[in-house]
Amino acid sequence: MHFLPARLLFVFALMLPACAVQAGESQSRIPSINRLLAVEALNSLSSGIRYRFGGTDPDSGLDCSAFVAYLFREASGGSLPRTAREIRDVGEPVSLNDMKPGDLVFFGKGKRSASHVGVYVGGKKFIHASRKHGTIYESKLDEPYWHRRFSGVRRLAPALPQS
Repeated sequence: MHFLPARLLFVFALMLPACAVQAGESQSRIPSINRLLAVEALNSLSSGIRYRFGGTDPDSGLDCSAFVAYLFREASGGSLPRTAREIRDVGEPVSLNDMKPGDLVFFGKGKRSASHVGVYVGGKKFIHASRKHGTIYESKLDEPYWHRRFSGVRRLAPALPQS
């Protein structure tokens, strides 16, 4: 539990109304759905939700795509398609340099493949339903396993212009 103060600070930072913007730069705020997804993902680390292949019920276990759909439903009341491959067709593609907390990260065996999905939470970390760990887990994008399988980023809502 030694990460708790850092997590609380991160959640607080996500809830700030806007990111600082230097004069003349065209940066944008983190979209509200992204903030909510990132907060839901962080909260899920202590939820006790287990991984279950094909699982769609948080009480009996979720697979990766059902986990992301569950977070999206909790954050927005909306729904997402059932599989990682189908979810990959939702939203807009985002470059690695433009990733924001709440963006969805995809993994597979090819650049356009999507057999696994998680929620980016910043600091090169993402949260996902992990088969290996049997639960909701935080992993790093630069871990060799995930780095080799990384296949893209999507944002479910377009960034709102700074006002």
